Amino acid sequence: MNGRAPAPASPRNEPDPALRTARRNYRLGVWNGIFFNVGETFIDPATVLALFVSRLTTQSWLVGLAASAWEMGWYLPQVLTIHFLEQRRRRLPLYRAMAALRFVGLFIALAGILAFGDRRPDLTLGVFLFGHVVFSFAGGFAAVSFYDVLGRTVPMDWHPRLWAQRLFFGGLAAALCGAAIQQLLALPDFRMRFGSLFALGTLFIAVGALLWTLADEPPVEVSRKEMHMADHLRENLRVAWRDPAFRALYGTRVALAGASIATPFFVVYAVRFLALPSAVVAGFLSARIVGYVGANLVWQRVATRRGSRALMRVVSIMAVGAPLIALLTPLLPAAGPSRGLALSLAFACLGATVSGTNIGYQSLLLAIAPVARRPSYVGLMNSFVGPATALPALGGLLVDATRPAAIFAVSIACAFGAFALAARLPQGVVADARPGPDREGPAG
Repeated sequence: MNGRAPAPASPRNEPDPALRTARRNYRLGVWNGIFFNVGETFIDPATVLALFVSRLTTQSWLVGLAASAWEMGWYLPQVLTIHFLEQRRRRLPLYRAMAALRFVGLFIALAGILAFGDRRPDLTLGVFLFGHVVFSFAGGFAAVSFYDVLGRTVPMDWHPRLWAQRLFFGGLAAALCGAAIQQLLALPDFRMRFGSLFALGTLFIAVGALLWTLADEPPVEVSRKEMHMADHLRENLRVAWRDPAFRALYGTRVALAGASIATPFFVVYAVRFLALPSAVVAGFLSARIVGYVGANLVWQRVATRRGSRALMRVVSIMAVGAPLIALLTPLLPAAGPSRGLALSLAFACLGATVSGTNIGYQSLLLAIAPVARRPSYVGLMNSFVGPATALPALGGLLVDATRPAAIFAVSIACAFGAFALAARLPQGVVADARPGPDREGPAG
């Protein structure tokens, strides 16, 4: 990464409080992302979490459910927060409350691992999944508040750089943790192995959430018009769904969610079907981080020079790489490192796809949202995307009923669908989506 946030050189020389707030929240937003990226690496759904659940059950759909709950819980609840937030002059208090609840959920999941280990796999999995769901859904309730404050206080043309820096520096820090993760995965005791990983993940995620609670939030003037929640959602849904940019972004994001349907099963595929040793998981995680960080440099350049629409189209093509490599891997010699190296390349493609999707989708979501309806656009979009994030659970049923090749073929088809749909996306910020005075207006 090069360059700094496009802001004045020193807050002391800048009398405008809005720009001082923008600089402060920009920095906190970047650091929030860095700590979350590191924390989530220790409990990465595609590698560590998938391996953990596969050690407790032979049912692939449970592996898919655990991985999909990570994102499903973040996306689904957001629509429930719209009406509440749009009646509040300040939105950070909800984020602060949910940050505390997220920590509680992670602590419950960790307690299940340490208390029962692999001696009682049913209890371990049950307690873990409960805590995991609490953590994920609390994040969903906090998300609209995060987006709203960020969108109101940080200028839109700073956002591609902000998301890229979150992902780049967070991924770089995660890569530095790779050796420690490899050592922890090699521990012989189940509780020590996964307990240590989840404890470190909990610590970094808690620090990341705490940092954003320190953000500055100017109050907004809200509409005094009272509406029932159902009427409020119906009105905002009508406006959003008539927006072609909203529909195009929704279709593209759902198709990319379909392309990730196979993500939790690469590890299962490697260990169960290709008979690779469990130790390769650490290498897969490192490869995913390398792809995540390395591609970030490319994604930022594409987003800055050619726009987020071009980025989403390139990312859609990248999403084809991982499942295609997985399909071709059995053609390689079983002896030697060739299959492991091939799947490592697949994981690098997975990491690159995730970082590109995050940069393009987050930037476009805030770019298309009118100022007066930003919480509604964010909440509706993410909640509508939510059901698609449950696809890995259905993918597990497909894996159990057929062969992994079927899930990889579905993934490839969805990636090409995302490429076609991305052509309808807007290229830049749409009308009425630029930051303005701290007035939300009568959003329904």
